[in-house]
Amino acid sequence: MPHPARTLLRRLKTPLLVLLVVYTVSIIGYMLIPGVDDKGQPWQMGFFHAFYFVSFMSTTIGFGEIPYPFTDQQRYWTLVTMYATVVTWLYGIGVFLSIFQDKIFLNQITRSKFSRRISRIKEPFYVVCGYGDTGVQLTRLLSEHGLKTVIIDTNAERIHAVEDDTFNVRPITLCADASQSEVLEMAGITHPKCIGIISIVNDDTVNLTVAIVAQLLNPKVRLIARSETPEAEANILSFGANEVINPFNIFASRLSMAMQSPNMYCLYDWMTGEPNAKMKEPPNLKIGTWIICDFGRFGRALYKYLDRDKVNLKFIESNRDYDDLPLGTIIGRATEAPSLKKAGIKDAVGIIAGTNNDANNLSIILTASELNQDIFRVVRQNRDNNSHLFKVAEYEMLMQRGAIISNTIFAFIRTPLLAEFLRIASRFKNEKAGELVSRIAAIVEDDIPKIWEFSLCKEEAPALFDHIQQHQMHLEDFLIDESFETHDKHKIPALCLFIKQDQGNVLLPEKDRLMHVGDRFLLCGSRNTYKKFDAIIRDQKALAKHVKVECSTTY
Repeated sequence: MPHPARTLLRRLKTPLLVLLVVYTVSIIGYMLIPGVDDKGQPWQMGFFHAFYFVSFMSTTIGFGEIPYPFTDQQRYWTLVTMYATVVTWLYGIGVFLSIFQDKIFLNQITRSKFSRRISRIKEPFYVVCGYGDTGVQLTRLLSEHGLKTVIIDTNAERIHAVEDDTFNVRPITLCADASQSEVLEMAGITHPKCIGIISIVNDDTVNLTVAIVAQLLNPKVRLIARSETPEAEANILSFGANEVINPFNIFASRLSMAMQSPNMYCLYDWMTGEPNAKMKEPPNLKIGTWIICDFGRFGRALYKYLDRDKVNLKFIESNRDYDDLPLGTIIGRATEAPSLKKAGIKDAVGIIAGTNNDANNLSIILTASELNQDIFRVVRQNRDNNSHLFKVAEYEMLMQRGAIISNTIFAFIRTPLLAEFLRIASRFKNEKAGELVSRIAAIVEDDIPKIWEFSLCKEEAPALFDHIQQHQMHLEDFLIDESFETHDKHKIPALCLFIKQDQGNVLLPEKDRLMHVGDRFLLCGSRNTYKKFDAIIRDQKALAKHVKVECSTTY
């Protein structure tokens, strides 16, 4: 895009040329027309006096005739130049003002200012494409944890809302289409401090395009994208080391998990839930008939996971045009009692109000509650500005698409190893997951556990790094959890979930596992433990005080 200064000069080229010509002719005229001095002698005006007089006359200041009273010829010429210069100035000013009302020129100024701000960034940042409900929640989470963001959205009102909001770390914003390669490049996708791009636009085509552009411009940058269709999800995952967040699949898989393995559900909920939330018990989901209202994207995701688990499902759908409706689907409105009765509401154990309309979803659970007071109610919330309604509604489980996306993305950003850990841990049986849940619960308070990771290197853990260079160290020398059967106050009450090593990854490592330089650890504990831990691995005195190890073996 052209620089605004070049655009301004190009647009003002004609008015400036006209003004130059009028000034030149006016000045030459005064220099050629003879005058008289105060003694009545012939006098010829020089360039300086001519330029000076034309300048203050054309700007309508009007100091008078200088340096001597004019002759009639000079006054006739003054009349001509007076109107010519004033009209020229009005023309030039009009063009100048019209330029600053031109949206294209204003957009150039905005983008030029935006580019300068991006070039001056000195700290790591994420590019966030899309500032809807999900973008607002995610940006706030990143800001609260000291991470800078660059926001791109096509909606000017949303961009202006950022300026009126309060953030710990102020985002940089641009109103533009994130699917354009020049916009992403301008936003800093190739900037050395850019650590990732997050595309959460409510359009799978845009998110796919952003993924492609990111892969072409900077294959090393981490991409996390939102997807709400299986086709787009598979496409984005087909190239690059990308993470794709499908809120419908995530919730459907969690619901299935809650039915089949409540402990694993609890584990996922703790590790990807809202920061600073309280620990919750897994929901009591009964096996029986579940009524799902709507067979859109959410309904299809539920059908995919729950039907695989052999859950008896009954669908209510008002759209007769779907050609893939499950056998036995009730055609009708789920907000109406006859449709619910036809689906067997009185004998059902659960109902999922999953339409894309919040009012309809609230109406469904109200009607269902009247027909079956014991039914388990799951409701979908589509818009964040309806939160006040859902807070007073009665239900057992809430599917909030924006919160699912933002919390999951934030968890993966905060701890990249978490995604890998959860993928492996998802194969745990309920009993093994229950053991892990018990170990975590034993070392944390009522809040959900704090998950963090660090590399055993000079930059992230200088004190521990220096110690490891001289002495062997096992996990049990540094950390304790209730499985180690010790209560040494000098050790840190945290659980090591995962170690990423060059020679292989270790899930839930044993207590006598040696710690090596270069290992990356995923840990779990309370928030107070995390603060204490971070101080210890960086400070030699704190490490010596809390980690008392008899080190007989050196490297």
